[in-house]
Amino acid sequence: MQSKKTSILIVSLVINLVFAFGLVGQKIDSNNKNTQIKTLTSNNESLNKKVKQYDSNANTQTLLTGDNIKSNIGDFIDAQFNYTNKNYVSRFEKIKKYVSTDVYNALKGAGDGDIAAPKTSIENKVDNLNVYLTTNSNQTISALVNIRTIYSVNGDDSLPINQIYELELKEQGNDKWIITKYTLMGNFQPYATNK
Repeated sequence: MQSKKTSILIVSLVINLVFAFGLVGQKIDSNNKNTQIKTLTSNNESLNKKVKQYDSNANTQTLLTGDNIKSNIGDFIDAQFNYTNKNYVSRFEKIKKYVSTDVYNALKGAGDGDIAAPKTSIENKVDNLNVYLTTNSNQTISALVNIRTIYSVNGDDSLPINQIYELELKEQGNDKWIITKYTLMGNFQPYATNK
């Protein structure tokens, strides 16, 4: 009987040891799986960030290389800077659709709104236009615009004048962009010496 009890005790001890090893093994396996899940979750988050960045870069590239914003700026520059006595006043109505109310009022100037063409024969022509676009977000576009114009009075052309503007455009919906900031950064004429 003693040996029977000893045998049962040994068998019970072996079963308990197998059971304990099984639990420890499951715990180790569970810890490994939790570590793998954490790693996979981290990798998934990293890949999602990369996909969002790629989408954002693709959207930015589309905005900056697309014709919509460039033509908006070009049409605005054409309306604002190509003028004669005939369209000196009417050009302000043309630019209205390209700019915000604040920019429009600033370009139109102070006063009661009565703008008159100069009495002297004038003409301003855009000779060259360079537009450089950038964005930090896809909701605002910044543009550095270099315009070379030739102004003439009574048919006499002056030297070309280069003007550099900083523009900011914001989307108004349906891919319609308007200029919300218009800042003259400086203007300059060519310098020649007789050396």
